[in-house]
Amino acid sequence: MAILIARSPLRRQVRDRLVSSFTRGIPAPGSGINEAELAAELGVSRTPLREALHALEREGLVGSQPGRGFFVRPLSRREAQELYPIIWTLESLALRSAALRPASDFDALDALNAELRAADADADQALVLDARWHRGLVEPCDNRRLLETLESLKLQAFRYEYAFMKDAGRVFQSVEQHEAITASLRSGHLAAALEMLERNWRISLDFLSPWLEQAGHE
Repeated sequence: MAILIARSPLRRQVRDRLVSSFTRGIPAPGSGINEAELAAELGVSRTPLREALHALEREGLVGSQPGRGFFVRPLSRREAQELYPIIWTLESLALRSAALRPASDFDALDALNAELRAADADADQALVLDARWHRGLVEPCDNRRLLETLESLKLQAFRYEYAFMKDAGRVFQSVEQHEAITASLRSGHLAAALEMLERNWRISLDFLSPWLEQAGHE
């Protein structure tokens, strides 16, 4: 049975549905994309589907080759090792211009962190909450292009962490690092917050790299 999508704004809705699937390994990384079947499943024509796929190609989730068409990009240890330092560098840049803020902002971050702690073994929920926490951390930054670039890169990181957690059967959480970051910002110690923010992303990469190598994702 087709899963129908409301017509407006169609391209964005198709893109969001594909992001939700592709970042969660559906279809598996490296798999080809059957446009006719996918369009039928979504209840749309191939035109908005192709527009969405081209957008996701620019965002790094999808690739394409002549004669092969679109495919979900495979996981790669090299890509992860290139991706994560860019993320922590850009997020640190965004945080520098978002550090001064009302106490209520930190209260909201702490509330999200409490939800993250409660998520425990639910990988999907933990990753969604972690993404919301990081988004909230830099939301006051007024450089919209920087934030959009960060969101695109974090989508790529999300699929790596989701694949790891599902395969390894474990959920790594960042609750303690988040607490240290907000505590440093509350007390006006930006340098300490930036140091912990980088450490937060490094710890994730330290888990991912050996797993990717062992799984043959070079």
